Amino acid sequence: MGFFTKIIGKKEETSTLEKINTAPLETEQYLSKLGVFEEESKIEEIPQEVVDSGVVYIKSIPLLTLSDVPRIAEELKSGNIIIIYVRPFIQRVQSNNELKRAVDQLRGVCRQIQGDIAQLGNEYVLVTPGPYVKIFQRG
Repeated sequence: MGFFTKIIGKKEETSTLEKINTAPLETEQYLSKLGVFEEESKIEEIPQEVVDSGVVYIKSIPLLTLSDVPRIAEELKSGNIIIIYVRPFIQRVQSNNELKRAVDQLRGVCRQIQGDIAQLGNEYVLVTPGPYVKIFQRG
């Protein structure tokens, strides 16, 4: 009888194979529901200068004075992600107003290029360019 059970078990293997063959259709349906196969017209376009360069850098720039803000703005407009080290600026300047002014200027640049800005701990600020890179911030 054990021999016949092995032969009858073959039907179950066939049904398993049938399930595997139908799985790609289910996966495609699931991915299309998620919007993976959206039309290209719905996808936001990347700015031409970023496409032309083909490279996006992540750069660390220390903020020493307010005159460093335009340099950071140019890097953002070039499509680079900037990590700003603000500790030297905090040590040099006694008032928080100067730091607030620098951050407000950076925030204004971010609005112009549809970028994003966020604080990383007490000593760093992360700034990203354009609408294609966003920073996830909890609560």
